[in-house]
Amino acid sequence: MRTLLRLAFDGAPFCGWQSQPRQRTAQGDIDLALSTLLRQTIETVGAGRTDTGVHAKEMYVHFDWQPELAIDIDNLRHLKYRLNRFLDPAIHVKEIREVAGDWHARFDAISRSYDYLMSDKGSPFYRNHAWMVSEMPNVKLMNKAAAVLLTMTDFASFCKNGSNNKTTLCNVTKAEWVEKDELWVFEITADRFLRNMVRAVVGSLYEVGKGNWSVEDFTDRCEEKNRGAMGTSAPAHGLYLMNVTYNNL
Repeated sequence: MRTLLRLAFDGAPFCGWQSQPRQRTAQGDIDLALSTLLRQTIETVGAGRTDTGVHAKEMYVHFDWQPELAIDIDNLRHLKYRLNRFLDPAIHVKEIREVAGDWHARFDAISRSYDYLMSDKGSPFYRNHAWMVSEMPNVKLMNKAAAVLLTMTDFASFCKNGSNNKTTLCNVTKAEWVEKDELWVFEITADRFLRNMVRAVVGSLYEVGKGNWSVEDFTDRCEEKNRGAMGTSAPAHGLYLMNVTYNNL
């Protein structure tokens, strides 16, 4: 039976989402929990991968299993309850339900949305969950530069060196800084993201906001399709996967 999990996790304890040898990951914890509770080997598939320290408020996952082997699990509601008791509190399962046998958490996704949090307020509550800066850069200028992303198709300039991507083409449909309480939040939505792309974008927009580059400089650097021409990646702990959308859910 193919089953969907909708979950959230704090990325601080994990070396990213995807399972890695000798590293603790969110996927690794979930696979272990499911395998233990269902008495069979479970390998989950997530909507995408996140880097070390990156958080997720909405991650979609699917896995296949044989209910007849899970003799201690009465139903999916019971499985959700057992999972949330078994897992580290850094992970919380919000929903479990059966889906079609060909439904795919990654390949059926039509868009993904991320938020990046920045603050200059010095709040201790965000020190591990936002980029704490001494002074906010010029957000108006950063938004002018962010608008350039909506006109682009090739995001090679924001792709981590050594990434094994078949294409660097992406369709960004939203890219904007908005103020929320003590935070400035960069909201970005696209059909797909390259490895390290959002953090590279934020780090590059920061250069504009600090006055080190003009919006025209940012545009010219984007057109070089050279990661080395862009800014340093923003810290991972400020990044959140916020939502994944599907046509078939």
